[in-house]
Amino acid sequence: MTTDHRPDRLESCPRIVRTRECLLQALDVIDDEGWDGPTGTRLLSFIRADLARPLAMEWGLSGFMAAQAEASAWQAAWRVLTMPQLRIADSPWGVVWQAARRAVHGEVAAASFGTSERQAWHLLAGDERLPVARLESLDKWTDMGLDAVSDEYMALGVDFAIARRRAQAALAAVGWGRDEAEGIVATAVGVQVLPRDPRCTLVGWRTMADELGLPPWQARRLCIVLLGTPDWSGLIPRLLADGSAALREPGMHAALRSTRVRRHRSPVLAARRGASAVATGRPQAAAS
Repeated sequence: MTTDHRPDRLESCPRIVRTRECLLQALDVIDDEGWDGPTGTRLLSFIRADLARPLAMEWGLSGFMAAQAEASAWQAAWRVLTMPQLRIADSPWGVVWQAARRAVHGEVAAASFGTSERQAWHLLAGDERLPVARLESLDKWTDMGLDAVSDEYMALGVDFAIARRRAQAALAAVGWGRDEAEGIVATAVGVQVLPRDPRCTLVGWRTMADELGLPPWQARRLCIVLLGTPDWSGLIPRLLADGSAALREPGMHAALRSTRVRRHRSPVLAARRGASAVATGRPQAAAS
């Protein structure tokens, strides 16, 4: 007598999470239940809420365009989930994410050119005003194994876009212009890939100062606030870990304010002083 234990394997994954093991386990169970079963419904709901919708939001879409892009991303992700090749990919969530992102990009291109998505891709490659994208087949992705990035990185992709927007809003709340805040966050994210000197605790502030025309003291404080130091976690890492709750942490507002007023303490000292003031019942000092 043989017993099929595949549904039991999902017990280690009581909710859908973006790991290779959880996705493959869910697909195994769906083989038995079908896509209209509870596991299929749970997985597709997760894809729509945690992948397709944030990808559409990342483009700043709203109304009908946002709904259409979300639906297209969801459909593209579902199509990839049904393909046998996905199960041999090193980073299956990466493949799903790429397919959904391409679908959203296609909707944006189609709307920009006022034509079909297929025709828009051909026009897109020759239009310098729009970001160039190349269609890649699923076979090519699986052959490559998506080794250039990890599953964990792809899993963070959607959350990272949300964290960036929240960081921009936080900067705007303390006096930075909207366009300024967008450029600051984009530059801070970009400088993370610069070569690091092991003796250096903060990378990229000189690059930010040069690219954005900021005073060195201000660029340095912005990098500290957004990226953090070895001893103090910055706003973006906190947003990724804790979501919007990071913005309500005692001292974070004081750290952000220090990027606007030179006479204020450095971000780390300002944050610690602000947190201490809140703890001792002196909120006015924390806000100063």
